[in-house]
Amino acid sequence: NPSDKTDVMEFGAEEQSDQLIQILYSDVIRDSVIRRFRLMEHYEIPEDAAFRNTRLNKKYDKLIQFKRTEYMSVEITVRDKDPRMAADIANTIASLLDLTKNKIQREQAEKSFQIVQTQYESKKAWIERLNDSLNFFRSQGIFDYDLQTDHLTELQVQSSSAKAEAHGKLNILRQLKVSESDTAIINNMARLKGSEASLLDLNRQLKSLERYGGTYNSVKEQLEKENEELVKIRMRYDRSRVDLEEVLPVKFLVNSARPAEKKVYPIRWLVVVLSGTGSLLLAALSMVVLQNIRAFRG
Repeated sequence: NPSDKTDVMEFGAEEQSDQLIQILYSDVIRDSVIRRFRLMEHYEIPEDAAFRNTRLNKKYDKLIQFKRTEYMSVEITVRDKDPRMAADIANTIASLLDLTKNKIQREQAEKSFQIVQTQYESKKAWIERLNDSLNFFRSQGIFDYDLQTDHLTELQVQSSSAKAEAHGKLNILRQLKVSESDTAIINNMARLKGSEASLLDLNRQLKSLERYGGTYNSVKEQLEKENEELVKIRMRYDRSRVDLEEVLPVKFLVNSARPAEKKVYPIRWLVVVLSGTGSLLLAALSMVVLQNIRAFRG
């Protein structure tokens, strides 16, 4: 439904921004930044120090922070004694945000696709069994219960009438002492036997319809409903496959982070535009890289 689509130029709502902040604070991004920039050594935490990881995490939380702005963008603040390090960390976090969010989206898409695929295959197998049942009924001469019943009943009436007429004429001819070898006798005998044979065949077909007709109608109605459901599931299946194969960026870089030229005060902003989960919804992400030696040493 086109109305369900979100404009790719829209910015994020509050819940999208909060979701991205949760990802930015995740252990996946934290651990990646710590390893890549060797923050244990950079923050000069001794190898024999007690509670090294606790001290490292406290330092990380103090110098690398994320918050939502009034415009529903996400602001990333990185403070460090090395301006270049601060800028690199900010830009790396922006890249990791894409990777982490896409990984989460792909995992969700894979689970969704597997569920829909199972439903789709199960529905197709069930429809195949229903079709097999209809094929059996067709082998018994049943193609359209209502139409066939009406038609056979009409033929039965006609054959009964023809039988009665032939029988009546034969009685009259015999009362008139007409020879059995007479053409009139022979023709009416043929009509009588033909009518009787037709009635036997019609009765056989009607009994078959009576025996299987109810089940045939039930299977046919169910098959129609199942085919309608299959179309809906196929649409979900196709959408899930597109979601699985399509990877959209969660951010759009406007400016990359640059090293601060002055201490304490923020000099450059890294602005990125973010998208929400499973859609093209974008939000604005701005990063401020601050150099604050006093805060770092404090």
